[in-house]
Amino acid sequence: MNRLLNKFPVLKSELSWFVLLIVASIFLRFFSFFPSELDHDESTYAIIGNEILQGKKLYTEVTDTKPVGIFLIYAGLQAIFGYSIFMKRLFTALLVAVTAYFIRKASFKIFSNWNAANASAIVYLFYTSMWAYFGLSPNTELYFNFFTIVALLLFLKEGKVNYFMAGLFMGIGFIIKYLVLFDFVAFGLFFLGVDFFVKKNKFEFKVISKYILTGIGFLLPFSLTALYFYLNQRFNDFYFISFELPGLYKQSFSILNYLVLLADLLFRFFPITLFFTYILFKERKLLSQKSKWFFMLWISMVLIAMYLPGKGFTHYSIQLMLPLSLLAGLFFHSTVSLNGALKFLFRGKTGWIALFVVVLVIQTASYFENIVEPDSFKEVAAYLDENTTDEEQVFVSNYEPIIYYLMERNTPTKYVHANLLFTDLHKAFKFDNITEIKRLMNQKPKFVLVQYENEIVEEMMGDEYFLDRTFRNDEVLVYRIKTEN
Repeated sequence: MNRLLNKFPVLKSELSWFVLLIVASIFLRFFSFFPSELDHDESTYAIIGNEILQGKKLYTEVTDTKPVGIFLIYAGLQAIFGYSIFMKRLFTALLVAVTAYFIRKASFKIFSNWNAANASAIVYLFYTSMWAYFGLSPNTELYFNFFTIVALLLFLKEGKVNYFMAGLFMGIGFIIKYLVLFDFVAFGLFFLGVDFFVKKNKFEFKVISKYILTGIGFLLPFSLTALYFYLNQRFNDFYFISFELPGLYKQSFSILNYLVLLADLLFRFFPITLFFTYILFKERKLLSQKSKWFFMLWISMVLIAMYLPGKGFTHYSIQLMLPLSLLAGLFFHSTVSLNGALKFLFRGKTGWIALFVVVLVIQTASYFENIVEPDSFKEVAAYLDENTTDEEQVFVSNYEPIIYYLMERNTPTKYVHANLLFTDLHKAFKFDNITEIKRLMNQKPKFVLVQYENEIVEEMMGDEYFLDRTFRNDEVLVYRIKTEN
């Protein structure tokens, strides 16, 4: 990397690296800007954000399992970009690039080596831009990672104001997803430990006051959110989603499943895994004792965050990509001297060729998956648009709710995500899903969509509906009402 910097001196400036990371992020994620849906979670955020803008009350008239932050973000994106999925994905790419830029700054602050810092930023881009459920699809982790890394930089700068702002940033991340609490605990315990066990400070107010300010900053966004719901007589709905639902929503997940989830991350990104394992086992001298404790504590807390909910969703591992990117970047530290196969693969021309091949493979796979493959969601939405008026209703049943968004229509139920109606999740939400489905079917929607099969809905349709069309190799069934009154 030193040779690259010597050939292109412009890359030594902060602005050039900021622009480079933005261009690289957009380039790596570009083909993912076009599909209507990468992940149904993203669709849920977009739909709820849009309906909030139209006056629906969050958790009362439209709801999901997530905290308010992600819906406010998507409401903002909707207000700025309208129904443009392309622009929302572009915004996410920009946020990923800015996060990578701050990773670069944090790496240099910790390790004082620009080679490692630059590599850490690039590693994060590759981490989050290759697989749909590991970062390519916009999800909560991509948003709160930004607030986490900015908070880390503020902690590293020290000072009461910086500590307060660090807490505030992590507090904002917390109302995007509550698992940020584990990053916050890791940072707090580490810097508290440094103050009392390394710096040997006494337990005095002037020392602990900055941690009090940190806690105030952290609690402020959540407290203001709670106050808003209280003043609007909707505190019970907020309280249920924030405090009761997480316990009811927890799922059983075995130790074996945990190991498989972790192995999936490590082997799916094997070159990056090789980078940080090499540092941990071969170049440990690059890590000071403080750094070792810091990363051990941070990674341990994030692993707890990943596994404690018991759900095993792969996008949870995006939270782990922050510390792993910082460690993996050390593989390219200016003092690291490689030998044998590692030198051949990751240094000189061979390394650049390997990087080019990886990028080519990523882009080729993304092109075929996101551009060549037909967008069945658009096809279905277009067909329904052509055959319904604004007054005629559509019920997507157990298919993807993005159909409502593409048709620019509101959902007929407060339970946007299909899983809330058609899995045991309705028990966690404490409502009778059959009653809700009956209510929807009693409205006699002109079209009812079914993915594969849906015994509940198909039984309720009875003889009133007929199979009108199928999409996606008969995976999506479009039923049409026979008589329209």
